[in-house]
Amino acid sequence: MRPRLRAGTLSIPISGSVPLRRILYVHHGKGIGGAPLSLLYLIRGLDRSRYEPTVLCIHESEAAELFRREGVETIVDERQHDFSHTNVLWYPWWQLPKLLLRAWQWPWSYVRARRLLRAGRWDAVHLNTSTLTAFGLAAKAEGVRVVWHIREPLHPGYLGLRRALIRRIIDRTSDLVLPICRHDAAQLLPSPRIHVVYNFIDFALFDASLDGAGIRAELGIASDAPVVLMLGGINPIKGTREFVAAAVEVQRQFPEAVFLIAGAVPDNSFRNRISGRRVYRDIVRSLIPENMSSSIRFLGVRSDIPRLLAASDMLCFPSTVSHFARPVIEASAMGIPVIASDLGGPQELVSDGETGLLVPAGDVAALAEGIGCLLGDPQRAAEMGRAGIVFAREHFDAARNTAAIVRLYDRLFDDDRSTKSGP
Repeated sequence: MRPRLRAGTLSIPISGSVPLRRILYVHHGKGIGGAPLSLLYLIRGLDRSRYEPTVLCIHESEAAELFRREGVETIVDERQHDFSHTNVLWYPWWQLPKLLLRAWQWPWSYVRARRLLRAGRWDAVHLNTSTLTAFGLAAKAEGVRVVWHIREPLHPGYLGLRRALIRRIIDRTSDLVLPICRHDAAQLLPSPRIHVVYNFIDFALFDASLDGAGIRAELGIASDAPVVLMLGGINPIKGTREFVAAAVEVQRQFPEAVFLIAGAVPDNSFRNRISGRRVYRDIVRSLIPENMSSSIRFLGVRSDIPRLLAASDMLCFPSTVSHFARPVIEASAMGIPVIASDLGGPQELVSDGETGLLVPAGDVAALAEGIGCLLGDPQRAAEMGRAGIVFAREHFDAARNTAAIVRLYDRLFDDDRSTKSGP
């Protein structure tokens, strides 16, 4: 699909006024997740008399439609490609064909990005991920300010060469770097351009006063049954196998408890066969005894996460690799206590013993003990939930954190004006 472009216009400021700055936000993903939602909240918080946003999506997708519904000018260019090397997605040796394809696509993405930037005349490019290295280099070559939003840990790889290259590209092209947590900041080359701004959520959407009775009725769950929720579907990095194994253990002590897993369930496609996702799915399902099939449920992809949280007594995030845990901050905002893996990302999002519990990653016994501890002490769980609301409002409020980014924008362009008006 060819990109839908419109010719850029130069703003001619009236003497003493602030010029309108045009920012191109580049988004890589397809689905509705933390990255597009956080970007949407940021765009909503812009003063449109000072900043004019345009979103470029590299896929025609739910994410692109999300921005269109918001009334944001949205470009789709499916001949742009990213190059992922993160804990969530990288290309090991058995994916050599994909690696070679991405390597071949990379220079063409660079060329197309330069052409697009010449046509659009944007003042800054805001890259919504670390995977858009070709676009970052293209923007730097065109003299456009570059903002990197770092939302994922870089994978170490086998020799560390790709990670070292991505770090250097981010460092050499950036005017501003926005990691969403300290763990993500620590992986980068040190720079005064790095400013940690935690990922954020909308408290009007994740509202602690929501009633979960409707979801419980829909799912046939008794109003007094303990409900433990996991978000992330069947995915090894989310720790689904560990969650299900722990649920089986907990069920022996709390037979009335219900365990819900929301998110994608791999189908039998060829892609899932060769990637091992189908095998992992079958392993997870094999852990569930027949007499517990109604107690451990896979809900598939859901668009009503706030309502699911409202119907739950706790959230589990048993990730097996370090990364920012958006479900954790969503649960805290709604007063739901959290049990999460003691890894980078969750370590900053859970105040251990106050808003939830941190347990060793991959330790099924510790996870089961943590779940049982909170199920057996509802008063402590409720206290953790109340503390979670306070913690979330202090660290993850969309309005506050958007304002922090806008202040950094202001400083960036103030520096630009100072440089141009200097001696």
